Amino acid sequence: MKYSTLFTSLIAFFLMSGMATAEVSDENENIEQYAEKLDKLSFLPGLLPVIIENSNVIGLTDEQLDTLLAWRSSNSDLLIETSNNIARKRVEIKQAAISPNVSSARLIQMQNEIFRLERAMLEHKLSCRELVINTFNRKNWDGFFLVLADKDTGIALPEFYVTQK
Repeated sequence: MKYSTLFTSLIAFFLMSGMATAEVSDENENIEQYAEKLDKLSFLPGLLPVIIENSNVIGLTDEQLDTLLAWRSSNSDLLIETSNNIARKRVEIKQAAISPNVSSARLIQMQNEIFRLERAMLEHKLSCRELVINTFNRKNWDGFFLVLADKDTGIALPEFYVTQK
């Protein structure tokens, strides 16, 4: 009887810990999917991967490419972490919104935290934009616009470029 109770307790423990792991795994997967959706809805496009992938067409020198790769290397973890935090906070606020125990003031605080994180993401992307602007020359811009015209990015080419051709 003593071993039966111990055995039952151990099985219950393992089953419960397995469920907790599954819930954490499911939650992380949901947050990652949500983060991907957020990236597609971002105010600024994430074009650095496109630029790096098409560096030959754009005509980047080794030095220019190294500059962009260095920025990506030093900022990618922070961008991913911020994006995941935004996604996590959005899930939290949705869950909190349906709880009668959460006040409107708390929901406003939660939304303000999301706004702060989104602002941080915007500032990171703007620093990348500035780097690209300061790194590209006229030839690079021509190549970049050719790449964008060839891809279905949903971004219209600047009017000055279209009228110039």
